[in-house]
Amino acid sequence: MRTKQVRPEKKEFEFELLITKNYDKINEKEYLNFKFLTTKIFSNFIYKINVTPLINTENKEITFIVEGLSAPVLSLSKSGRAEFDFRLYDFKITEYTLKLIKPDIEKNIYKMKITKNSIKFLKIPTKKFIKVII
Repeated sequence: MRTKQVRPEKKEFEFELLITKNYDKINEKEYLNFKFLTTKIFSNFIYKINVTPLINTENKEITFIVEGLSAPVLSLSKSGRAEFDFRLYDFKITEYTLKLIKPDIEKNIYKMKITKNSIKFLKIPTKKFIKVII
């Protein structure tokens, strides 16, 4: 008797981006935290997402180039999602353009407003390669 072949469920997004406003008690400063996660859970290793942040505070642009995954440096086996964390200190209470780029493939441009108490999207692209959560 032959067993049924199991195929992984196709996901709508490859990555998720969690944007939160936090407070650093050591530096006594507020910061914006950008946490990139894969939607896929890896069973043998926790990979790292290669992301290049480009911050231009004068033009109020926050750009992240999502380049892919890299293998872990440690050889310890552990399961979980790949991730990348970035903290933006010295942000202003204003509107920013958030650009998420996957080289040679896609580009998503968001308009977001940072207020004293919250983060809001003013413009969201219709076609997205990454799920952004505030």
